[in-house]
Amino acid sequence: MAKKQRTPSSTPKKQQEAPEGGRFSINTIKRKLREYQRILTLTRRPTRQEFSTIAKVAAIGIVIIGAVGFIIYLAMVQAPQNLGITNATHTQQTATAGTQSSAVSSEINSAISNSSSTLSGSTQNTTTGIAAT
Repeated sequence: MAKKQRTPSSTPKKQQEAPEGGRFSINTIKRKLREYQRILTLTRRPTRQEFSTIAKVAAIGIVIIGAVGFIIYLAMVQAPQNLGITNATHTQQTATAGTQSSAVSSEINSAISNSSSTLSGSTQNTTTGIAAT
């Protein structure tokens, strides 16, 4: 005998129960607090030996992660510098930045010299103008 195929419309779908009053209703919060209270009553304080074992495992994990990070740092930053490998884009950017900063500094110096010569010239004109009157 052939089995009857079920179509998606023929199978009833289970809908999740929507919390009454929304996500942050008082009933929802009370239910969650009861769940948390039940979990806390089942837990117990670890013994000194359990605590020290957990602390050692956590410390070893931190040291391993730190060592891996340091090895990656050495491989990415220090090794290319020690081997004489240069980053072409970094060198070009540094050269461009150096050229731009020297151009800016020369513009500033010329602006300062122009303003000082203008100030000294205007001072002479005002002194002569006062003496002429």
